[in-house]
This record gives sequence, structure tokens and C-alpha cells, in this order.
Amino acid sequence: MAAFFTSFITLLGLLQIFTTTNSARVGIVAPKRHGFSLDLVHRDSPASPLYDPTFTLTDRAVEAARRSIWRSRHFASRFSGGVSTKIYSPMKSGSGEFLMKLALGTPARLHWAIADTGSDLIWTQCLPCESCSGPKMTMFDPHKSSTYKTQSCSTSFCDDLPTEGKYCNKDRLCGFHYVYGDQSYADGVLSKETLTFDTGVHGTIKFPSTTLGCVHDESGNVATAEVSGLVGLGGGPLSLISQISSAIDNKFAYCLISYYDTNSTGQLKFGAGAEFSGTGTVQQTEMAQGSAQGTFYVLTLDDVSVGGKKLNVKFDGARPTALGDAKSIIIDSGTTLTLLSQEAYDPVESAVASAVKFEKVEPVEGFSLCYHVKSSDLQGFPSVTFHFAGADWELPPENAFLLVAEEVVCLAIVPSNVGIAIFGNVAQQNFHVEYDLGKGVLSFVPTDCSRV
Repeated sequence: MAAFFTSFITLLGLLQIFTTTNSARVGIVAPKRHGFSLDLVHRDSPASPLYDPTFTLTDRAVEAARRSIWRSRHFASRFSGGVSTKIYSPMKSGSGEFLMKLALGTPARLHWAIADTGSDLIWTQCLPCESCSGPKMTMFDPHKSSTYKTQSCSTSFCDDLPTEGKYCNKDRLCGFHYVYGDQSYADGVLSKETLTFDTGVHGTIKFPSTTLGCVHDESGNVATAEVSGLVGLGGGPLSLISQISSAIDNKFAYCLISYYDTNSTGQLKFGAGAEFSGTGTVQQTEMAQGSAQGTFYVLTLDDVSVGGKKLNVKFDGARPTALGDAKSIIIDSGTTLTLLSQEAYDPVESAVASAVKFEKVEPVEGFSLCYHVKSSDLQGFPSVTFHFAGADWELPPENAFLLVAEEVVCLAIVPSNVGIAIFGNVAQQNFHVEYDLGKGVLSFVPTDCSRV
């Protein structure tokens, strides 16, 4: 873990840079052929600024379940009258699961941010902001950066903002205003700034003129004192992935560590670095194309197996979802649990109940099926396989169940009542997951992510 902090401290030195323009929208300083990787820190890791040493196993599980449910509702709220072609609004920084570090401006200043595949806009708290939470000394100060530029209402990036959250302020600058379900809000201006990342082996890498949001007014602790912003990794035009797409061959990947591993970091990989270099069998499934997904990465779920037995889930009996197709499911790194429609969840719970011989107990808050166990090794619990179009993603027991208290294990799959199905990050832990947006394909392969 010491290497993690040492590598990021080098950001403050800003090594010598050789700028070329390899992307249509932003510049990049490192040769395109290398790709690059960044550390991902789970919010509950001791290395995270959000770490709470007083949290018990149950506290952590309940909070993760609450965030999963809140996030699914937030996703659903981003659709109106069916599928939206402008799915976009940013998430609260406190709602994410994995953190990354980046440096903003010239000279660069280091910040923590949520890495979020369910959002597009890159944003951070900016001075002046009297209403913002947290100490002002940690906030980004645009006036101290020589590369910061606000964006007028006539820019193409301003056009990329959703109509319902966009406005032109008195200075004719492109503004945004987002209100969340709990009536908290974030208000700011669209800007361009230099982003700097420390890639370790390949040194620092800069992306000049990256479009981001500078939040100057907020209510309800949209950000936190420790994590002042968010990096959107979604499919919309303002996400980091879209802005640097040609520089990274339109592909990225991540490898998420185990829910219980507090001593390691995961990896977020871009370009050539996103390609799997191991010896396992890689499987691929197509992602939804065009207006069906917008911000989100959407897969097609054909069936589910428990303990190797297919359940023949009747998706045609499920009510239409916010994504339109009852088989559509969002794959998301920022949601802990996996959520299925009630019609799809019921046969999974029934099959698990038949396969598991332990005593059932009252479910812990946020979960639906829990057992009393005498050991934490999950022996006696079945695998669960998600049969996506053309690919079978088998979850070993540790990816399908969570130890949520002493001697209590719960199914990490729960029913959704908001018309949104999500394949969460516990299911994805210790898999190399690659998003090839050029080909519209998602690839995955089992990997020990603590050793990547």
C-alpha cells in the first residue's frame, strides 16, 4: 500500500511532459500504444479517506445495501416515460464504492474522486463555494490554475448537457443545476482544465482541455469533505472515456478486489493496458448499442443457474423495465449488490433456498435471504451463473453471498422494485472486465485482482 501513496505523491512534482494530440477532443502526453493503469481504492479500505474504523461487519453491509438501493432508484429516476436518449445526471460523490486520485490544474493539485461507470460528467467542488461541505483549503481553486477556462453557452460541450439541467448564467457561461431525489442539489459551470494522472511505470500523463463541471453551490452534502468530486466513466459524451476515446482505442477495463480485502487496491486500465494478459479463457457478450443505454452499459441476461441448474427464468412475464427490455441489465462498478426484477429474483431465491441446508434467519436490512452459519468459508453455498447473450458468467459463492455479521451469510442478490436490473460489483470482484466501446463488446475472465 505504501507504493500506492508514493506513486501518487509524484503527481505533485509534475514530471517533464511531451504533449501530442492523439484524441479528437483532448490532448494526451503518453504514447498511445502504452495504455495506462490507475489504482482503485474501495471506500471501506483503510487507505480510503471515507474509511470508518468504527464500522462493524454489519454496519458496512447495511450501508452498502442502502447505497445499492438508493443508486437503483436514482438510475430509475433518470428515465421519464420509458427509455431516455439523454441519461446523464451525475451521482453524489458520497454514493460511490471505488475511489481514484487525480490532479487538477496547472500547477496540479491532488484530489480524491469517485470512479463511476454510472455517470458521465467529471466534476469537483470549486472555490468560491460558501455552501460547499468540507474545508475550503482542500477545494480546487480555478484562479490559481493557468489552464482553467470556463465554457460559454455556445460550445458543443454545453450542447451535450441535458436540457433539463442546463442554463446560461448572467455571464453567458454554460451552467448546470442538478436536483436529487432527497432535494439536495449541485450547481456550477462547465469548464475546461488539465487532468493529470500518475500511471506508475509510465510516469505522469496529462489530458489538457478536459471538460468538467466546477461546482460553486450545493445543498445536502452532494460532495464530502474527504471526496470532493467524481470522474464519470459512463457512455455519454462528457464522460472521461468519451473525451479521451481515440487516445485509449475506445476501451477501458477494471479489476475489482474482494469485498473483504482491505490491504490491496484494484486497477482501472485504459487503452492497451485494458487488454487481458493472463492465460484464462476470456468470454465476450455484446453491449446494447445507441439510445438504449445512454450513460449506462447494458447487457442482455438470458437466464440464471444456481448450482449448475438452469432456472429457465420467464422474462416475458416480467413487466417492462425502464430500459425497455425485461432482459436488459446494467453492469455497474458503483453498485455493491446485484438487483433483479421480482419475477427474475423469485426463482433464484427459491433455488438457493433448496440448495442451502443452513438455518434461515431474519434478513439483515437491505438483504432478502440470510442464513446462520458456523464458518465464514461459504462451504455449502452454491455458485450462481448469469447467462448473458453468448457468455456464461459463473459467480463462485464468494461473489454471490456476503458474510454480513458474525455467523450470518446473505445472498448478495436482491429484488428491485424500480424497473432497473443491475449487475453489481460483488458479482464482478476478482474478474478482469474490459469494455471495448469500439466493438460494443464486454469481456470478462476470472483474475486474482490483488495481484494485477
